[in-house]
Amino acid sequence: MLGRQFMKETLQDSAHAYKEGRMDRRTFLALCGASGVAMSAVMAGDAQAAADHVVMWNWGGQSEECHGSAIGDPFTEATGMGLRFDTSGPLEGKIKEMVDSGNVTADVADADLFNAVSLGVTGHLEPIDYSVVSKDKTLPGFALEHGVSVILYGYAFVYDTEAFGDNPPQNWADFFDTEKFPGMRSLYKWANGSLEAALMADGVPGDALYPLDMDRALAKIKSIKDDSLYWGSGSEAHSMVVNGEVSLGMVWQNRGRNIENDTDGRFKLVNNQAMAMPGAYIVPKGNPAGAAAMQFIATAQEVSAQLSLLDCLGMTPSNPEAFDQIPEDQQPYAITSAMNIDKIVYNDPVWWGENGGAAVNAFLDAIS
Repeated sequence: MLGRQFMKETLQDSAHAYKEGRMDRRTFLALCGASGVAMSAVMAGDAQAAADHVVMWNWGGQSEECHGSAIGDPFTEATGMGLRFDTSGPLEGKIKEMVDSGNVTADVADADLFNAVSLGVTGHLEPIDYSVVSKDKTLPGFALEHGVSVILYGYAFVYDTEAFGDNPPQNWADFFDTEKFPGMRSLYKWANGSLEAALMADGVPGDALYPLDMDRALAKIKSIKDDSLYWGSGSEAHSMVVNGEVSLGMVWQNRGRNIENDTDGRFKLVNNQAMAMPGAYIVPKGNPAGAAAMQFIATAQEVSAQLSLLDCLGMTPSNPEAFDQIPEDQQPYAITSAMNIDKIVYNDPVWWGENGGAAVNAFLDAIS
């Protein structure tokens, strides 16, 4: 505790000296580096805060509460540093704007692994320090240079048991079959998951999806255009189902759990061929708390933190050590549970990082 207090006071004094011209840049940078705090924290006027806490940039709501209890509390216990939140949503454009302005105020962004690809090559992210973060505590291929998957979420679908109770849809081919399963259905309007679902419905095996055949996927999407609605947020996907706008709805699998509960089981979740998406932590270039961001990510990789996040938020662990510890009541909804892991399909974050912009634009043109 004494060492941390000394570091804090030293940074404060050094920040004032640097800003007043009493300390040269080289000396000040050396002090920041020795303390594990980025110079940008001082330039943003937040040197004391940077020494005190890590700022997580996410989407707010229940996610803030759950990340605080599952990861923030053990991180504070281990390091003495607190956790604060920016809940404005870490969109790629916002991350670029923050870094380009030189006023970086967030340390860890709760994003997608494909963001690590697209923002890494443009120089907007810090590389992950794999001497602190473990590549073994995530799935193969999900520990990249500028981001690491900590949780998984999935694009699955729910169906109305009152409409299809005796002959329920079981896969994406059924979802796209409007004759056998009539009624409106919903898809994610930003393309991720929807394109893969369309290709699987058209007969492409789940392990042969990439590179995505865009022409084939869009043709399949257009074939059900008259029977489709499109959502842009989890709450919108949820309301389309529970309000009776659709009989089949693509949803994030944790939303599927909530929908089953909210409708007393009238709508059922189908995780067969669910698209497993690697949610990732990425670190904006020049983050104020410096190396502490890596300690935070390492804490998030721990089995106890991941199981707690699953229980609170429904996000599935990506640490293989946690898979066989998923509680029985969470098995139907967790992407990597023993009940589902052999039925799911894995997203390719590198393909999406390199092609996502063009894919989304083509999808939006197709459904407009």
